[in-house]
Amino acid sequence: MSQTSDHRYVAYKSELLTFAESFDENREAEIARASAIILSGGSVIIAAPAGMGKSWAARACAAAARARGRTVETVTCIRLRDEQLIAQMDSHPGLLIVEDAHLLGLDDTVRLADLASAQDHSVLITLDTGVSYTAARTEESLRELTNLWTERGIPRVDLGGVGYDEAVRIVETIAGPNRIDIVTRARIMLLAEGNPRLLEELTREELQRGTYSARQQNMLLGPSYMSPRVVDFVRPLLRRLSAEEEYALVTLARLGPTPFARAASLVGSTALRSLLRRGLVRYDQRTPDCVFSRSLYARAALAIQIGENPLEARHVVELALLHDASTGVELSGAECAFAAEYLLNDPSHDPLDDMSSSQVAVLLARAARHANENGMPGSARMLAHRSLSYEPTLTGVEQLSRCLVKLGKFQEAIDVLERVHVPHTDPRQDALYLAWWIQLLGQHGPSSERLDRLQEEARSWGTVDSALDEWASFARARSRMMLSCYADGVEEMEGIAESDASSSPFVLRAITELMPCYVYRGETSKFERVLRTGWAMVAPALSASASSGVKRGDRSGVITEFVMQASLVRGAVGHDRAGLAQELESFALRTVESSDEYGMALVNLAAGHLALEKGQAERAENELQRALERVGYSTQMKWTTWIQLLRSNALAALHRYDDALLVEREISAITRESTPWLAQYSSQLSARLKAHDGDLAGSAAACRALADARSDSRFFAVRPLHVAAALGDDPEELVMEIEQLPSQQMWDSTRLLEGHLRASADGDADELERIGAELAALEFWWEAVFSFTTAATIHGDSANESRRDAALAQAEAIRRHVPSLQLVDDNASPEHDAMGGEADELAARRLAKLTPRELEVVTLAADGLTNAEIASHLYLSVRTVESHVLQARSKLGAIPRSELRSIVRG
Repeated sequence: MSQTSDHRYVAYKSELLTFAESFDENREAEIARASAIILSGGSVIIAAPAGMGKSWAARACAAAARARGRTVETVTCIRLRDEQLIAQMDSHPGLLIVEDAHLLGLDDTVRLADLASAQDHSVLITLDTGVSYTAARTEESLRELTNLWTERGIPRVDLGGVGYDEAVRIVETIAGPNRIDIVTRARIMLLAEGNPRLLEELTREELQRGTYSARQQNMLLGPSYMSPRVVDFVRPLLRRLSAEEEYALVTLARLGPTPFARAASLVGSTALRSLLRRGLVRYDQRTPDCVFSRSLYARAALAIQIGENPLEARHVVELALLHDASTGVELSGAECAFAAEYLLNDPSHDPLDDMSSSQVAVLLARAARHANENGMPGSARMLAHRSLSYEPTLTGVEQLSRCLVKLGKFQEAIDVLERVHVPHTDPRQDALYLAWWIQLLGQHGPSSERLDRLQEEARSWGTVDSALDEWASFARARSRMMLSCYADGVEEMEGIAESDASSSPFVLRAITELMPCYVYRGETSKFERVLRTGWAMVAPALSASASSGVKRGDRSGVITEFVMQASLVRGAVGHDRAGLAQELESFALRTVESSDEYGMALVNLAAGHLALEKGQAERAENELQRALERVGYSTQMKWTTWIQLLRSNALAALHRYDDALLVEREISAITRESTPWLAQYSSQLSARLKAHDGDLAGSAAACRALADARSDSRFFAVRPLHVAAALGDDPEELVMEIEQLPSQQMWDSTRLLEGHLRASADGDADELERIGAELAALEFWWEAVFSFTTAATIHGDSANESRRDAALAQAEAIRRHVPSLQLVDDNASPEHDAMGGEADELAARRLAKLTPRELEVVTLAADGLTNAEIASHLYLSVRTVESHVLQARSKLGAIPRSELRSIVRG
């Protein structure tokens, strides 16, 4: 069954990614056009807003000129300096680069025009657009600059910032493909805003600092660290800021996107308009009536600030916000936190002079929520405690409990919920409060006593009776799905998803649980149906203004968990893996922009799982390690279990077996077997560890046992049988096992893996090549390589050298996606060796890595001797022989034992 769905998951595509892509899709073509003009001996102007990479583009053009043997001279213009170009009037470099020409005075602007117009000069000019930066500040100077392209006809190339794909290439050029995780990369891109040099600097900073967290970017409750290199890089744009402009820049960065009229009333219209002209404050493309401060520059302004800003000392904005709150104006979460910080730090101001105790309690509780959502549980704890000292509120109690969980104090978090009584009048808020309480009790397995106490307490509210009934039904169905009554549990969960009486959150929860079940049972049409239903339900939240963030309207986390569960399942079955990778990048941008630490952890989890499924173990391990660091103390233990189990598999794939065992032992045996999916990955780890012990036959047997244990699922059974074939098992025997499996709807990936085994058993090389091409299209990289190398073996056995070489070439081209995967030529021959073919040279280089004893052992193994026979022949223990064989196979590219002969005797 084809897995190309009619819908395109458009709701998943964040406006943030669209914004990042919209800088300039044609940037590279424009830079190439500028280079072509320079190489033909002409002059060109490169214009762009400040920080959009004009110098970067100029360097690219200079490199192209030097490659042609031309000399390059660069003049960087400085404001208020006269006669900066007089020395260049008589010199004739191959290329003259004049950077920041907008800083030239009138006389130098005239000289530049003469140089650029001369036939014997090639001049590249860069200048800022949209900002009046001319040093002379005269109409004549500005007019002369404009005349360069309007009157004198010098071509002008206008650049936006680098696009998303180019930004990825820049980051990976500095850091490599696997060292920067998907979330940290998203943070770099959002901060750089298309500036290529800033992308480089921020990437280097991240490599030195380690894992990015939400707290590192937030300025609301105090400045965050910023490296001196980055501060120095952005310092030029901050020159000559007035006290009012500096205060407005920092204040708006702390408040986030703010309506223009509101921002003007808080920080002053003059300062705001000045910052807009200078590009330090921008209009929000997602909500055009809002403005936002470029946080990187605001943080730098704080870093280089000398003394306290007089407006900050007078607490102008804080007092204005408190006045608004006292008059009944509803403040945003950021505004509440801004005002609450002032109340905490200035004990001389008594808020009860202006507001009632309930108003103060609500303001502080909302501030605590904002701190929690932005990764600051310590600040949230102080704010929540202060809120409860005025009056207990539902928000205050919940936020105190949440921050205690983030600090690892689970028992205290439960005690707060049980002991502090608050009024319950809003059914929706009470239902969310109840969901958090139940989620917290489930952290280490709820006691029946506490559940009874919760139920009694919640019934007394009179607002959540239906929610309690839904929770009971959902919990019963999920517990059955995790135990022996799997089919009954699925049926009950389907009842919840399809019932008109079920509320939207519980329908989405049920769909989230059902998706992996349908994959396991081979019910692809049901999977597609619930996936479409789920996307339709979450679309409004995902397509809403990204400035509010998914988590702002998803306090229970049900939307994020649906998205991540869908990602995990799609990654496993090969459901548009290329599209899934792009969607995860989009979601990473959204979670970073909204400082959603929990969402970041799940994005890392999904990205790590996808990399592991594609055979990219190093990238998978990095993503999963970051996920584990970010998830911290979470009430969602199932995701922590997933992260640990997948990471242990990634470590095993990297041959870090001791580390893999340490990670796996943190998961209880019962938890590892609690669902078919967890049991599957746990069994895969066991098979990998058997291979580490040198027991390839045992590893293959473990794969067959896994297939037998999952014989009611064609999807789960075929995959380990395919791995057993890679370990050297007879395909004909494996096909016989497949014949015993139930007839089910199949995913494209399952159909192709099964087809590989059948074609191998039949010796059909053409079919294997076709299957390999289809697997590569699905991004099943190592599986595709296996198909082509098996086809090459069959071609070699039939002495069809050209077809064999062509199949190996195809395998090598695909292998580049998985650098750790090595190829071998199964049919290297003495004649081919004499010809010095590339495949034989590769085999020779690998054999050179072996120790003399390893070479001796694998030579006997290649002749067909068993480990016991080799041990007897060399007077070694069987265990020692197994170790030598394993080490040799690892050095030769983790090849099956059956392929040793083709290398050693080739």
